[in-house]
Amino acid sequence: MGTLDHQTGILNAVRCFAAAGWQVDVYTVRNLRFPQARFESSLVTVRHLPVTFDAEREPRMAVTLLFTVWMLFKLRRLPRVVFAGGIRGLFAAYACSLLRSIQVINYQTELYIGEKLDTRAAHLFKAIERRAAQRSLITIEHDATRRYLLSRDLGVPLERILVVPNAPCGPARRHTSRLLHERFGLDSSTPILLCPGTISPAFATELAVQAAQRLREPWRCIVHSAQPRADDDAEIRALRAMDKQQCVLFSLAPVDYARIDDLLGSARVGLVLYSALVGDNTAAVGLASGKLSHFLKLGVPVIVSALPGLADFVLRHRVGEVLQSPDDLLQLIARIDADADGYRARALQCFDEHLSYDQAFRVVLDATETLSDGRRS
Repeated sequence: MGTLDHQTGILNAVRCFAAAGWQVDVYTVRNLRFPQARFESSLVTVRHLPVTFDAEREPRMAVTLLFTVWMLFKLRRLPRVVFAGGIRGLFAAYACSLLRSIQVINYQTELYIGEKLDTRAAHLFKAIERRAAQRSLITIEHDATRRYLLSRDLGVPLERILVVPNAPCGPARRHTSRLLHERFGLDSSTPILLCPGTISPAFATELAVQAAQRLREPWRCIVHSAQPRADDDAEIRALRAMDKQQCVLFSLAPVDYARIDDLLGSARVGLVLYSALVGDNTAAVGLASGKLSHFLKLGVPVIVSALPGLADFVLRHRVGEVLQSPDDLLQLIARIDADADGYRARALQCFDEHLSYDQAFRVVLDATETLSDGRRS
């Protein structure tokens, strides 16, 4: 996909395979609106679809079909194992597996659950997804609850679904940055409440802006978009109009994934919000939240949506607070500020013990070794 640079789980899977000694070819799409993914290891080679795009949203059906045809052509000399990152990768890998003898590992980046199957195209899409997932020998999901939802929806046996949190690589370490302070000309001591990711109803951006109206000086809330957005975008204009207290700043130019620690490390507190109104993919987000894990890796305490799984995890490990209402924000920030060092220490410990991608991905490496008969390509 053209947004590969911001697909944490896929990027880290590539890095883990390379660190384990695998030669990895990454097949992806180039979209000029997004930074290109880069890997330090000489074992990784990135290969782009010959057609380049320049659009906020690639035409999904057409590009998926084009990508699949390209993969069939490129993989005439197939490896024994193909790692399918996301739905486009799954469809392409499924097509390859029907024509050639390969094993597929399905990295399920989204749960397509609760979608309205009210068109022939939607029914066809779901039927292909179900058959492709069932044909995959291994499916990777981010969270135990999502594992059960995926199994029920796609008919994949639970024993063939591995759980790997959507987390960054490496051990936890405290990291502070002034990247966003410099971007907006803020004093270096200004505490920032950071709401990163996609700006959309699914990620409760409106709730973040509403809650931020309760902030007191010198606090600022920064809404950072993972995708490039224009200042005159209708959704951005509507959110700005809600900011009556002029305490919200909108960061609409993405940063390279290589600088994500600097981006998230600019925050005193991280906002990890999702809406329960758009289906189980967000309502059951759990450890599929890359924002949650990355904030904790850097020792940044969080305020999260009151969703089962997500809220339970945060409260159980005492790494943040749960936002029940916009009116609660000031109280929650005060609670975190009163024990800032404790929240930071628990965040770092929680990441290393429960979210470390390197540790969780070992089960995938072991399974891949078995599928490939030990041939590391």
